[in-house]
Amino acid sequence: MHSLTIDNLTKTFASQTILKNISLNVEAGEFLILVGPSGCGKSTLLNAIAGLDQPSSGTISIQGKDITNLSPGKRDIAMVFQSYALYPNMNVGENISFGLEMQGASKKERELKLAEVAKTLQIEHLLDRKPAQLSGGQRQRVAMGRALAREPQVFLFDEPLSNLDAKLRVDMRLEMKRLHKRLGTTIVYVTHDQVEAMTLGDRIAVMKDGKVQQLASPQEIYDRPENIFVAGFMGSPTINFIKGQVEDDNGNCFFKLASDSSETVRFPLAPECKQFVGKSLTLGIRPEQITEPLASSSQNTNLHCKLDAAVEIMEPTGPDTLVTVRLAGSKVSCRVSPDWAMKHQETIPLMIDLSRVILFDEDTGLRCFPEN
Repeated sequence: MHSLTIDNLTKTFASQTILKNISLNVEAGEFLILVGPSGCGKSTLLNAIAGLDQPSSGTISIQGKDITNLSPGKRDIAMVFQSYALYPNMNVGENISFGLEMQGASKKERELKLAEVAKTLQIEHLLDRKPAQLSGGQRQRVAMGRALAREPQVFLFDEPLSNLDAKLRVDMRLEMKRLHKRLGTTIVYVTHDQVEAMTLGDRIAVMKDGKVQQLASPQEIYDRPENIFVAGFMGSPTINFIKGQVEDDNGNCFFKLASDSSETVRFPLAPECKQFVGKSLTLGIRPEQITEPLASSSQNTNLHCKLDAAVEIMEPTGPDTLVTVRLAGSKVSCRVSPDWAMKHQETIPLMIDLSRVILFDEDTGLRCFPEN
């Protein structure tokens, strides 16, 4: 296992800066996810690590050794591409062992490593097939096998599951997680899929416009996003953003929703939010925090608020139903029980859990509550 360090990395194409002073430290054996929208620079960063793109400035080191100016073949890095990049004229066994042959490994060494990798990925029965005879999931296993056979210092994955159907993506996610736990390899994995990011990574680097917006564990990013962009990008369905102002009412703190109508809606806030009284903020609340009232006492706290709202859209998903309602002019997404019968435009009672609410500064977009 080897660590990877990226220090003040910048990449400029013509007059456009794609990467802007990126600094990351990937620990030995860590599974790091680079996630963000198209064009944010995540694949460019991966290519720079692999040596396929030369950075304009900054350094890249593996286990303390500077590899910034080394050619790709001398970096001891294996990369798995979105398109698999298998040799069509070679069978599976030849594809997996080709890299070892290029490194000068003996026939016996190649055979032993091929058998080990094929068993690990459960593709022993596919070794004599050509890539054209394989399914998408099988091709991805072969591409992973070719990388594993070389035993590189660092593995790089560039959106390896995006060409697979939804069920197969779930299966391959589980397989990749099991494989990483078993082998303990250092992995940098690029994706635009926030579900992949949340389920696979030890840590996630959320990128936008060539910068890392936040680097943290999946749960930290979900519960305490650094800014509005991170909060809105991570989570499915997306977080609700509601504009309003913090008020003080006889020593109690409330968030009053901004509204063009005469309707007044406000939410109770934690006492720590009194420092924001009089300020206009954006409140972030996840759909699972807005649900149907329960008979149990678990919702009878000072940070629970019961409100009535009209149903606009219902989206049954099986385990629950996503409901869009309107509160004081704001569209709000909720997650309720699938057994709750309701109709379009029907007014329903909702219970809002405000114990994990997030407040953002309207001007900067940065999180101001909960504080670090």
